[in-house]
Amino acid sequence: MDIDIEQCRENDKIKEIISTSGLPIKHIKLLLRLSDTIYINAINYNVLVEGNQVLIILISSKPENINGIFNTFALTNILYKVRQIQKDNDDLSSHCEIDDGLLKLVLDIEQ
Repeated sequence: MDIDIEQCRENDKIKEIISTSGLPIKHIKLLLRLSDTIYINAINYNVLVEGNQVLIILISSKPENINGIFNTFALTNILYKVRQIQKDNDDLSSHCEIDDGLLKLVLDIEQ
């Protein structure tokens, strides 16, 4: 996945990607809430939707903007939100991957 740094800093562009993904409305709403949580916690991120899988790449914490450097408190808030979403929705599963210092949150949506 190519990382568009400008897109990562503009929450509205990411929300547009989520909104036009073709996923069911329920999942779009959940992902929009998650994107708000990420944005509020001052993390640069990007989103890719491929079929029933959503890949959220956490790039860096603001204001440092150094790839792979994150504020621990912010990461905890985001991972807690993912946990809550998964706990409340049986049709979602998630896992994390580390790739080149970036944290990937992978959400699989059963349809």
